[in-house]
Amino acid sequence: MVQLGINTCFAVKRWPRPADWAPIVRDTLGLELVQVSLDLIDLTRGEESLARDIEEHLEAADRYGITIHSVFTGVAGYSSNLLLHPSEREREAAERWYERAIEFAARLGVVSVGGHVGAFSVPDWADASRRSELWEDLRKRLDRLASIARSNGLQGFLVENLAARREPSTMADIESLITDGDDEHVPLQLCLDVGHMCVPETDGEERDPYAWLRRLGSSAAVIQIQQTDVFGDRHWPFTTEHDDVGRILPSRVLEALGGAPSAPLIFEVIPAFEAPDDTIVRDLVESVRRWREALAESEVSTV
Repeated sequence: MVQLGINTCFAVKRWPRPADWAPIVRDTLGLELVQVSLDLIDLTRGEESLARDIEEHLEAADRYGITIHSVFTGVAGYSSNLLLHPSEREREAAERWYERAIEFAARLGVVSVGGHVGAFSVPDWADASRRSELWEDLRKRLDRLASIARSNGLQGFLVENLAARREPSTMADIESLITDGDDEHVPLQLCLDVGHMCVPETDGEERDPYAWLRRLGSSAAVIQIQQTDVFGDRHWPFTTEHDDVGRILPSRVLEALGGAPSAPLIFEVIPAFEAPDDTIVRDLVESVRRWREALAESEVSTV
C-alpha cells in the first residue's frame, strides 16, 4: 500500500501555522501524511518558542488525523553551504543547527530528519584536494549526526540528491554517503527527488529520473514527487499546464519502482511567491487527483 503525502513547503508565507495548513492537507487534499518543512520553523529562537511550535504541530496533527512523517530542510537551508561551507566555523554552526533539527524532529515523534546537507563553494570544488578533504569531513559530520539521531530515538537521517554538481547529485555521490546504520547510528537514507536530474556536467542515466528510480528507488526512505522538465528543478504541480511540458509521469514512476514502493511518495510543490493564492490549493487538488488515478490504474492502493 502506497503512502501519499505532502511537504509543507507549499504553505510557506501563506499558511505558516499548523492550524492553517493542516485542514488543507486533510480536508481539502484528503492526505494524512506530512513532511514538515523547516522553512516554517525557526530553530534559533530558544526553548520556549520551540516548545510552542511542537505543541502546535502535535495539536493540529491530532485534531485533523495527520501523521507527521519527517522533518526536512527547505529553501532557506538550501540557500546555505551548510556542512560543506569553506569555513570550519560555519560547518560547525551548520552541524549545531542540524542537532537542533534532530531534537525538534525527535520531540515531534517523527521517523527521520534531513535533506540538503551541503554545497561546495566554487573555489573548493575547483580544487580536487580540497574537494576530497571536505567530502571526508562531510562524511564524519554525518556520522556524528547519525549517532545523535540514534540517541534521540529517530530511525533515519535523510540525505537528498540535489540539482547542482557542487552538491551530492550523482548516483555515486549518494551511494558514498548512505549507510545501513548500526546500534549507535541511524541509517543515512536517501530522499530521492525525481526533479533533480537536471545536473549540469552530467549525462545519460544521471539525467534520467526513471534510471534513478530503478537503481535507488527500492532503497530510498522517501521519494519526493514534483513535475519538472529537462532544463531545471521546477517543483511544479501536476496540472494540465505543467504535465504538457513536464517529464514526470506517475505511471512511469510506478513502473520504474516495480509497483508499490515501500517509501512514501511526498509531493514537494513549491509555488512562486507571486502566484495567486487561490490557485495554489486548486493545483494541489489536481495533483493529488492525478496521482490517485495513476495509482488506481496501476491497481496500487493508497493511504
